[in-house]
Amino acid sequence: METNNKVLGLVGSPNPKGRTNELVTAALEGATRAGSAVELIQMSEYVVAACRDCLPWTCVTNLECNYEDEAFKFLSQKILNCAAVILGTPVYWWDTSGMVKYFILKMFRVFARSAPLRGLPAFGLSIAGGTGNGLISGLRPVYHFFQVMQMRAIEPLPVTRFNFPAALERAKELGRLMADMSLHRTPFTTLEERLLWYDGLPYLGLNRAAERCLLADLTILAQPAGGNAEPARSLIRADALAASGRLLESLTEVTGAYELGIKVFDKK
Repeated sequence: METNNKVLGLVGSPNPKGRTNELVTAALEGATRAGSAVELIQMSEYVVAACRDCLPWTCVTNLECNYEDEAFKFLSQKILNCAAVILGTPVYWWDTSGMVKYFILKMFRVFARSAPLRGLPAFGLSIAGGTGNGLISGLRPVYHFFQVMQMRAIEPLPVTRFNFPAALERAKELGRLMADMSLHRTPFTTLEERLLWYDGLPYLGLNRAAERCLLADLTILAQPAGGNAEPARSLIRADALAASGRLLESLTEVTGAYELGIKVFDKK
């Protein structure tokens, strides 16, 4: 399949000027600095219709949706013909945005079996901008998409308002990596290799309690030097409780640290 040399950035947010856009733009800036051509697309301008799961299942062989969907046609052709993809989503109620999900589900239905994206370099990021809850769970559908479509994804970037400035810089670094990887595809040779690759990526294997701990850590790291030390003490107590098997008490302590951390952060 012929592809262009562009690193494609997809902003899966209804707000084209929000933090998701800033993060994807930062990643594309990194790719540009590394010498890649880039393209930014606002998915809010191309909202894919829900898959109808129609029968007979002819789209799997026709490789196009049986129903008129210009948005899907446009976006699918963009991702099918790019050299690497960066997909960003806001987190709503611990989950990926609806417009991203609709696109993903229709891509599965039409292209998962033929796998035209095998080996495509991919990078996903999410922004849980309010409470920060769901910073990992909101990323999992994106990386499930990458895995099922046999893309070769790099580490995800979970973002909250607490680590946003540092995340912008990290997005640029990972964008440069995307530029390097866009020069050639490296498909997985077996299903097992692909599964182990995705199991080895950071963050995605965290359970809910560990995700909560990460969020509390971010609120503490965002505090000014010499600030309130109580949130950090709460996390130390939480670790001790977890080590003794008192998991509910430990997670309650983590929530206390998180809530204290937010109070300190919001007073800055």
